[in-house]
Amino acid sequence: MGNNHLKGRVSSQGQGKNQIDFQATQTDSPLLPVEQIERLQALNPEWAQFVFDQTKAEAEHRRSETKRVNTLIFRERLFGTSCALLVAAGGLGISAYCASINQPIVASIIGGTTIVSLVGLFLYGKKVTK
Repeated sequence: MGNNHLKGRVSSQGQGKNQIDFQATQTDSPLLPVEQIERLQALNPEWAQFVFDQTKAEAEHRRSETKRVNTLIFRERLFGTSCALLVAAGGLGISAYCASINQPIVASIIGGTTIVSLVGLFLYGKKVTK
């Protein structure tokens, strides 16, 4: 998003010479522009300190939220890899069992399907998740 600052002044040249100043700021930065902080400091020093305190609290929250999201993503990937390992071990175990009870065609179909589907899943998953 970046920073968007809008300042304007409207004045009338009539009898009372009225003047209106306006200012708007839209930013993704945690701090206000320096001019606005200076005006807050001039109006009331407690307001400027409040802005700094809230900025600090928001930055701490943002860091903790980022850490939490990264931890959850790591756990999700670890869980997915563990499940894939269990499925592969189960499929190959069933294939070995079928081979040991003299069912070579069933064993080759189950073993081949397990390996081909897991390799395809890992290759396709890498392309999708960047």
